[in-house]
Amino acid sequence: MLKTLSIIGERINNNNITWGVGGSLLLSFYNIIDKPNDIDILVDERNAIKLNAIMSSIGKPKEALSSDPFRTKSFSKYKINETDIDVMAGFAIQHEEGIYMLSLQQESIVTHKKINGVDIPLCSLEDWYILYWLIPSKQEKALLIERYLRTNGIEYPQLLEEALKQSLPIEVKERAASLLSYHKRT
Repeated sequence: MLKTLSIIGERINNNNITWGVGGSLLLSFYNIIDKPNDIDILVDERNAIKLNAIMSSIGKPKEALSSDPFRTKSFSKYKINETDIDVMAGFAIQHEEGIYMLSLQQESIVTHKKINGVDIPLCSLEDWYILYWLIPSKQEKALLIERYLRTNGIEYPQLLEEALKQSLPIEVKERAASLLSYHKRT
């Protein structure tokens, strides 16, 4: 999987594209989980067409069906070296209070990791903390991130503060606010 990620990064990095790795692979980089499922790539909506053209040139496109509660603007799937890759631009999820949208921008890319000598941009744990609360059957991952952030500290509180300005279920707002207040006390 990491070899595939470095191939992808090598092809994307010189094309002025804002992108980042999220999902289970992101969590594995922080040792929050052991076995990532696939590679999830978030991309700035303005760069989605360009990134998908690159992905099509190095991988086999797969059928990508969007289902409820997802309202993501652009969703594509690829297979490269036996690894599944999901590419999302304008990631959005509908919930009982409305629609939460994570629009990837340069400010969302908070750190990088070298994989086989290739610089790989990573999405923030703070952004994925909120997403995992909203994605059906992924709350366990949200709890793992919460435990990690309570133990290791919140590096980017402004991302949680921005998330709280959007429509979110009350439980998610309360958990994120509690995490922020814990962070401010420590």
